Amino acid sequence: MTIDTASPNPNLPPCPVTMFPIGRFMIPVPKDMELGAGIHKVNKITIDEIAWKRGRDREEYLQEVWMPVRTQARKRYVEGGKLGPASQGGLAEEDVSHLFGYPAMLLCYGDDMADHYIDVHIGLPEAILRLKESRFYPIGQECLDMEGRILNLFKHYRFGNKNVAPDSFFSAGGRVEGLKTWHERASLGATWPAGASRPTIRLSFHTSPSCTHEFPKSIFTGLSVARKHGIRLHVLRSQKRTLAGMVGLEEVYLIGNKDDDELRLSASWKYPGSGKDPEKPDIELKITCPESAKEKALHIWDTVMTKFTTVREYYGRRS
Repeated sequence: MTIDTASPNPNLPPCPVTMFPIGRFMIPVPKDMELGAGIHKVNKITIDEIAWKRGRDREEYLQEVWMPVRTQARKRYVEGGKLGPASQGGLAEEDVSHLFGYPAMLLCYGDDMADHYIDVHIGLPEAILRLKESRFYPIGQECLDMEGRILNLFKHYRFGNKNVAPDSFFSAGGRVEGLKTWHERASLGATWPAGASRPTIRLSFHTSPSCTHEFPKSIFTGLSVARKHGIRLHVLRSQKRTLAGMVGLEEVYLIGNKDDDELRLSASWKYPGSGKDPEKPDIELKITCPESAKEKALHIWDTVMTKFTTVREYYGRRS
């Protein structure tokens, strides 16, 4: 094992980035990286925005989106009934347009993993908003009190990023404002490059409710295990680093098995969260790539670490 300090290269200007809102944070995503799908959950309700298809009748397309969900739910319900009523769970569908003020269909169903969902598709002018909540129902019971929590979240939802309140939680296409929350989760992924002939760099960002509150453990705590198993490890950074007022652990290292042709770079910043503060959750920001892409990856990493900020700080400066 060797240790050195890989400081940002002063001769390289920061990568041009787009500040992408995700949950409570603004992630600097380099303009030449391609965004992947993310996860956005508030109070254990998943938020998904589905673009309208051009040239399609909107009423027909809304039905086309939710009908496969209904079909699969009914199939599982019938199959569960073959084992007995206790295996079926509840099943319901209801037009709830009058509650949401837009064309909307509510589905209530259980899946084959024993989870139970309230699933609402709402035809907003900008997109189809899908809100999906995992709910507990006693086995064999019918669906009751379906729309309450989802309707409450919907009242705080806004599409787009204009006139943003600093306390916003961002989904992919909109945000939730002014809602008292007890559970938030968000994730984002991006990859570089566009061509497949070069090694791939992957950027990821994850937040979840804080659980342990313990400061992340350094890579050095696993040194003896690494040596025992013949793992090659070259540490570039292992240090406390403050981002947006939060003190986390930044680690950058090359790692691989003794027989690997090429080591892999891993760069991460981890923050353990602060109590029940939704604006200070458990956070992991990470980049991985083959060693051959190390210089490009470190350039991206240093840019991301420098420009990372919170929604409150970013939009607070603009209010």
